[in-house]
Amino acid sequence: MATQLKILSIAPEPLCPPISGDQKGVFGYLSALGQISKLTVITGVGSEVPDCSFEIKPIVPRSAFRRISPANYKIIYDQVEAIKPDVIILEQPFLGWMGTVSKKTGVPVFTHSLNIEYLRFMSTGKWWWPAMFEWERFAMKMARGAFFTTDQDRSIAINKFSLSPEKCYLKPYGIEQTQLEKYNSDERKQVLSRHGINPDDKIFMFFGVLKYLPSIESLSIIIDEISPRLQKYLDSGYKILICGGGLSKNDQRRFDDLKRQNIVYAGFVQDINEYIRSSDVVMNPALQGGGIKTKVIEAIGQNRPVVSTSLGAIGIDTTVCGNKLQIVVDNNWDMFVNCMVNALSIKGDTPQAFFDKYSWEGIAQNVYDILQSSVNK
Repeated sequence: MATQLKILSIAPEPLCPPISGDQKGVFGYLSALGQISKLTVITGVGSEVPDCSFEIKPIVPRSAFRRISPANYKIIYDQVEAIKPDVIILEQPFLGWMGTVSKKTGVPVFTHSLNIEYLRFMSTGKWWWPAMFEWERFAMKMARGAFFTTDQDRSIAINKFSLSPEKCYLKPYGIEQTQLEKYNSDERKQVLSRHGINPDDKIFMFFGVLKYLPSIESLSIIIDEISPRLQKYLDSGYKILICGGGLSKNDQRRFDDLKRQNIVYAGFVQDINEYIRSSDVVMNPALQGGGIKTKVIEAIGQNRPVVSTSLGAIGIDTTVCGNKLQIVVDNNWDMFVNCMVNALSIKGDTPQAFFDKYSWEGIAQNVYDILQSSVNK
């Protein structure tokens, strides 16, 4: 039997418990990667240490300068010397100084980007995005290889950072399921009863971490654009269900006034999948691109139709989604609501091809094969 690859992953933000889509994305693929390798994950102080497939070390102190701190450099360098991994994966491109660690120890480094960060900061009006561009380019150019969530991000990195296409790889956002699963038929009634919702109502769902700008913007669109139009279409017999933590107390109180618009705020929920399964249609009215919209993958994996803007569907392989993904031109809210209503009558299950492409098991195996091939060169 071949010796398992010894991998060190560095995720400076607290990783556990995974709450946001990005955290779930990193934790999900690392959990699958840990099944086929000897994996150690260095992460931020404050992370829980769950019983999982990899060893987790929450040893990176939280501070505004943790990514450039000399003390953290020494912490990580000492861990590399002690663990002696075959390869290092940076779960964010911010730790560009890991190139020095790589040179000193001879351990190759790969970067893993959930987004092209300089574009994200540029889109949110951060004046220092050019500095992020230079740092991100430096980090990727010093690495043995770079993983990207979408083909679009991969192409941008190749063109903007002058990277070799041969060192740029695709690693999409994934889900745990490897096939369509069956669930308790009483689940919907139980979930909706928690919030006083009639299980016979049609449920249009939106979920996300509601302290992040893209989710806040989507929430405003739902309240100001989608809800008034949906009232004209259906009048009654439906609810818009919003799930996600991060709202301020003032914003939470605002939802008390929105109940007359059939909008129900469930807040943070422990098991988002049971809420997805209890809905009829998931909506994704995102107007910010970059990265992949994790809620689309998660919803289709739970066999629910998704109505999304074009920007909200960037990076999704539509050829494996069957009829589960309905894409609408950005800002056409009349058409968006029309598609939401029509999606209520969509029949058929999520194709197996979707699970073949987006299961963490398959994604992790592909990452492992790439790392092993690089180490063996």
